[in-house]
Amino acid sequence: MRVKQVYAHYDQDGTLAGGFKFCPFCSVELALVERDHRLRPTCPSCGFVQFRNPAPTVSILVVDRDRVLLGKRGGNPGKGTWSFPSGYIDYEEDFLTTAIRETKEETGLDVRIHSIINLVSSFVSPRFHFLGIYVVASMTGGKLQAGDDLEAVEWFSIAGPLPEMGFQEDIDIIEMLSQGFTGLPVDPDYATQKTTSHFDS
Repeated sequence: MRVKQVYAHYDQDGTLAGGFKFCPFCSVELALVERDHRLRPTCPSCGFVQFRNPAPTVSILVVDRDRVLLGKRGGNPGKGTWSFPSGYIDYEEDFLTTAIRETKEETGLDVRIHSIINLVSSFVSPRFHFLGIYVVASMTGGKLQAGDDLEAVEWFSIAGPLPEMGFQEDIDIIEMLSQGFTGLPVDPDYATQKTTSHFDS
């Protein structure tokens, strides 16, 4: 079975696209200064350094027998194409809590997380670089309905045919699933936990 974990959807030139032009703390114009073997926008007044890091995300393969749940994306990247329910990991959340929350928000379903099937670096564009965790889940309740960033949600056969997919990553992971790869088990204490923050009282 072929496993791929790095996807580059554009020609990377090593530059840092976007970001601040002025210091968010003291408003002084940032200058490029070498730091940690790379030129980084740095404030000459207060020393603030703008680091650009990948955005941590989680994607959820909700599986029901020989079917997988996909959503039609309402926003970019990939607007109008299909992908797994997914979302950004909030600072106060662990990735399993995010998976449960995002699935509920985008599909209306409650789920149990069973395994981690892959971890992927996705260089989607100069604006979007994701470090994505892909997990496998099953339904435990709820009512299927599109929500949040999705325009529609539908079940598709794991064997295909698939709709127009937004990301090759998702296609390859469905292929891994179809070949019987089940992934790494997850911590059972978090597999079905409530979606409130660990910091909530």
